[in-house]
Amino acid sequence: MRVLKPEVAQDRKEKILNWVVYNYVSTGRPVSSEVIAEEGRFNVSSATIRNILKELEESGYLYQPHTSGGRIPSDKGYRAYVDNIFRLQHLAAREKDRLESEYDRRVEQLDGFLKHTSKMLANTSKWAGFVMSADMDLDSVKRLDLMSMGPRSVLSVIFAHSGLIKHAAFSLAHSADKSAVKALSVRLNRRLKDLPISDIPKLIFKEFLVKEKDKGLEELLKKLVEYFRGLSKSDESLYLEGLNRIYSNLEDGNVEDLRNVARLLEEKDRFSGLLRERLRDCAFKTKALAAPGKRHIVDVTIGSENSMKEFRNFSLVSSSYCINDKAVGLVGILGYKRMEYPRMISLVDTVSSMMEDMLGEWEKIDFEE
Repeated sequence: MRVLKPEVAQDRKEKILNWVVYNYVSTGRPVSSEVIAEEGRFNVSSATIRNILKELEESGYLYQPHTSGGRIPSDKGYRAYVDNIFRLQHLAAREKDRLESEYDRRVEQLDGFLKHTSKMLANTSKWAGFVMSADMDLDSVKRLDLMSMGPRSVLSVIFAHSGLIKHAAFSLAHSADKSAVKALSVRLNRRLKDLPISDIPKLIFKEFLVKEKDKGLEELLKKLVEYFRGLSKSDESLYLEGLNRIYSNLEDGNVEDLRNVARLLEEKDRFSGLLRERLRDCAFKTKALAAPGKRHIVDVTIGSENSMKEFRNFSLVSSSYCINDKAVGLVGILGYKRMEYPRMISLVDTVSSMMEDMLGEWEKIDFEE
């Protein structure tokens, strides 16, 4: 009786596991030993395949949803499959070119750019796509402009270092001279540049508002203080598109999954919290594990690996995106565990790199006074 070397037996086992996961992802049907023997081209007997499947099941990589049926991957099986493809797969050049052409359609404001990116991820992956920008209170000011729109109307435009642009129009009870508004804008801009947004309300109050004698400017400064306070508490940083893809791919009539997705829409703050955890983890892993010159890594959590129990049948593929080597947001895909992992990982990796390039160009802009 021929005895295989341990490394050869292990390699065969890994190949059969990968084939089972790939086949299940492609068909959605449990995989039997007969199917592997007929279609897998492993040049081994049916008895050997059955023994390997039994070992994989005993090790927790596969399980049988029905006693008499084939096997499907467990979360552990998906994890082994994903860990393997991280080493092997790159996005097809044609699809990468198409994504790059999408980004050539420049969006003037980052809000629109992030929404566009999440929609593009959803359309390309056929799952739900998401982009989460940095919390505004963790962001800092690149520039603040105040523009007089009339004696009692002022437009504020805030440019953040993350690329976000925020507009606000203020109506005043007292008139404010156009030249005085412009002079205030210059003074504020010099003092607030590069400061964290969370620090700005207190600074405007202490250094500008309490010293201001002009009624119109005093009222404008009060409104600015309240506006910046509101920015610090804003939860508008998550852009989520394509949840209908999950509805249309509902597995085995699983109504509970439908409820979980609906709950996600109702409790968006919980999903945001999960993504913020991932952003912190991604930033840490990038520092510890990324190759030299690599600003981000792709992270995959499968089923029970997710901290939200509602996602036990789902996988999250995500990556941080960085400006000046600092993680400022997260981009990714949410879909069923039975997703095409090689393509999803490559897609997220490519989009993250493109976002970093775009935002890097934004960061180079040097505004003039």
